[in-house]
Formats: sequence, C-alpha cells, structure tokens
Amino acid sequence: MDKYELIYLLDDPEVREKILSVVNKRETSATPQNFFRANDDVRRLKEQLRSVESELETLRAENSRLNNSLTQTQQRATKFQRDADTWKNSYDDAKRQAETYRQKFDDAQEKISRLENSVDELKIKLRDGFARGQELFQKYQRVGAHARQILGTSVFVRDDFTSFICGGAQTDSLEKIWDVLKSCVMSGNQNDAEILWEIFEYCLELVNASKSGKGFSILSVNVGDRFDSDIHSEGGAGRAQGKISVVCLPGFRNDYNGRIIRKSIVQVG
Repeated sequence: MDKYELIYLLDDPEVREKILSVVNKRETSATPQNFFRANDDVRRLKEQLRSVESELETLRAENSRLNNSLTQTQQRATKFQRDADTWKNSYDDAKRQAETYRQKFDDAQEKISRLENSVDELKIKLRDGFARGQELFQKYQRVGAHARQILGTSVFVRDDFTSFICGGAQTDSLEKIWDVLKSCVMSGNQNDAEILWEIFEYCLELVNASKSGKGFSILSVNVGDRFDSDIHSEGGAGRAQGKISVVCLPGFRNDYNGRIIRKSIVQVG
C-alpha cells in the first residue's frame, strides 16, 4: 500500500477510529517491559498521522485549486465556443453578403455591357444618320428657289448643315416641310417633291429620336384602298368616294394622341 492509499484510508472516520482504538488498547495492555517501546511506536504513528494529515490538507488545497482552474477553463471554453459561434454566424452573413454583392456586380457588368453596345449602336446610327443628313443637305441645294425661300424663313433659317439638322429636328418643322412638299406635288414639280419627301422622312426620324415616348408616323395608304374622308383628301378632279386610284402624297399623324396632322392626298378613280 502506498502513501496515497494510506492517506485515502486515514480520511475515513471509521479507519481513524479503529487506529486510535488499537493504539489505546496497546497502551492499556502494555507490560512495563514493553511500555517505552509501545509509547515510541504510538508517538511515531501519531507523527506519521500528523504528516499524512498535513499532506492530505495540502492535497485538498491543491485539489481545490485544480478544481477552480478547471471551472475557469470550462468557463473560458464556453466563452470561446460562444465567440466561435458568433464569428461563424458573422462569417456566414459576410459570405452571403459577398455573394449578394457579387451578383449585383455581375448584373451591373451585364448592364454596362448592354449600355456599351447601345452606345456603339447609337454612334453608328449617329454616324450613318449624319452621313445621310449630309447627303440630303447636298440634295436640298438642288431644290427650286421658291421652295427654298419658304423653308429658309421657317425651317432652315441658315444655309448650312447645322441649321439643316437643328431646324429639321423641330416638331413644327414637319408640317411646314409637308406643306411645301404638297405644293410641289400639286404643281407637278416632281424633282423637288422627291427630294423634299426624302428630307421629310429624315426629319420625322430626327423628331422621333428626340422623344422618349411615341412620336409621329406616316399614314399607310395604298392604291385600291377605299376612300375615307377622315384620313384621305381628294387631290384630283375625281369623286370623293370609291377606291383610291393614285396616291399623291401620304399624310402623317401624332401617334401619342392619334391625331391626324395631315391627311393623305389621293385620287379616286
């Protein structure tokens, strides 16, 4: 038996009581010859008992200290676990947020790509549009003096390309160009009428390009259509009824409110 087992047994009240009983019995039953020897044994046993009790007390104190350390360690472990759970939740939230930002970034990149494509398409349209405008401006120089005089005071106020584009992009210019065009058609000036019709179509595109909603459109009219006084105007000597035999000049309308700005000029045969 080692000392720790002995200490454990000495901590038992029944064991201690048994030891004291044996010691007392030995003391009472000792002969004079063995008295001093027994007394020494008892003294040594008591000293050993005190030593054991002292060591036991030390071990108890150490056990209490270790138990406190264990409790503190467990508390720190619990705190670390709570912190770890909090950090994990924060990490998961940050990960989800990063994924959301990534998705938004990808969407933004896609929108940027579409806008860049739109810008490129617009540049092409502008390039082609201005090229077309430059071509029509050169043709406009061949229009007769009478038509150019009228348009020069109401639409193309200066005889340069900038004025030609800016003046043609005005909504009111459509009616003025169409009216001069009608005059050329009715007077049989086919050359000016063809040029002015191209210019009218181009200016209508310019006006529509400046609007965010509905703009203007040319009325659909074909030979064989039944004459309708709401959208057609008789331009010949025929009767204003029956079917259209000649389309002299298509009219146009405001698509925003559906109002007919100018009726199509036709002949009924």
